[in-house]
Parts: sequence; structure tokens; C-alpha cells
Amino acid sequence: MIKKTTFISLSVLAYALVAVPIVACNAEQLNKSAGLIQIGEMHKVIGKKQHHGRVELAEIVNKPHFYGVGALEAIRGEITVLNSVAIITGVTQDGRPQPMDSDAKATMIVGQSVSEWMDITMTEEVSHEQFDRTLKAMATSKGIDVSKPFIFVIEGEFNDVRLHVINGVCPIRARMMKLDTHKGNKPFELEVKTVNGTLVGVYAADSVGKLTHPATSTHTHLIYMDGKTGERVTGHIEQVGLAKEAILKLPVSGK
Repeated sequence: MIKKTTFISLSVLAYALVAVPIVACNAEQLNKSAGLIQIGEMHKVIGKKQHHGRVELAEIVNKPHFYGVGALEAIRGEITVLNSVAIITGVTQDGRPQPMDSDAKATMIVGQSVSEWMDITMTEEVSHEQFDRTLKAMATSKGIDVSKPFIFVIEGEFNDVRLHVINGVCPIRARMMKLDTHKGNKPFELEVKTVNGTLVGVYAADSVGKLTHPATSTHTHLIYMDGKTGERVTGHIEQVGLAKEAILKLPVSGK
């Protein structure tokens, strides 16, 4: 697999970029055409509680070099797919993240098969407030059409991380709507200053309610090692910053 590596200083990137609205894929069927696959939409799954199982995970991971993010049926866990390997995490009764078997269905998933990446090494830190803007600017500088959704991967150390594992109720929506979560659907939530791992996400401009939560253009998950159990788990990112020398991987067009 060929990798193209670039070192970019954030100070030379222009943040004033124009985004064009996207047209979402069919949300209920697998999109068989090249490019992004989307099954389920966020506002239907979370807002309208249409969180039934829509696709077998086995069908997703059977695709070569697939990368994506999603949620389990009944929104009882997070799904991250890294090179066609599904990392699935639910929540135990005592509120801890717990790895789960891949013999399950997803109610929502978005992703793409990518066989070749270009690597960009961060030459300075990126704050969580700059995350979306930086990703957009770097993708644009590499010729990616940011008006269309695309998958990205970031490896390394991350700062000011806040994440959750959904457990029947979305904590972001619960906070927005001032909803209470009881013990049976209380999510796992984590805030940490620094953590090493791998981010998998989709950048999707103007896709609030379809692919992203409000006030963001990214839907991103973190794969990391649980400090208490030593097991590999994943969670939905609410905010994240990048440490210096983190490596951003962007898809090579047509690969």
C-alpha cells in the first residue's frame, strides 16, 4: 500500500473556505456505487427513535479496506470500523465501556472503502475548537472536494478529549432537550486531557441531522485502550484536539 506523506504548518492554511450543501445517500439501503455508504440518518435514529437494526455488521466488514462509524441497533453501543475490522463497545450495568461481539446489526453507519491514503503530519497542536476548520483546510489543500462527505483517519496523541458511548439515549440530545437518563440507559462518558489512539470519522458539510450533530461538520469516533481493563474500546467524540506529530490520513482520490 503506497502512502504519501506531507508535513504541513497550520499557519499557511486558509480557513475561509466555502462549503456546498451535499446530497445524502439513500438512508435505508446500501449505496452500491463508489464512494460513501450511508445507512440511517441521525435525526431519524435519535430524534424519532427509529433505531431498529438496518444492516448486518458482517455485510459491512466484508467490504475491503472499509472505514466507518455508526451505532448499534436500539442505540445500545458505538461501532467503529478500521480497515474492515469492527470495534464495538456497549455499556455495562455499572457504567463502564465493554467490548461487544461483531454478530450484531447497526441502526446507522457511514463509511467508505479506502485502499490508499495520503499522510499529513501535524507540525503544531490543533485545539478542539480548530478541529473541523483544520480538517477542512487540509483536505482542500490536497484537492479533496469538501462539499462532499469523505472519510478520514488520525493516529497519535489527542488532547482535551470528551467522548461517550451511547446506551439507549444520546447524551448530546439529552443535554440539549434537558432529558434525564436513568440507570438503565445512562451512557458511558469520559473526559481526559490526553490519550493515544486512532480517530475514524467522516467530514460532512451541512449535514446536521443526517450525519452529524449540531454545530459540527464531523462525526468522529476514537479507538483507544481502556485504562482500567486494558481492552480496546471505542466512543463517539464530542470534542478532541490534536497533539503535535499526530498523523492525519486522507483518502487518495479513486482509491
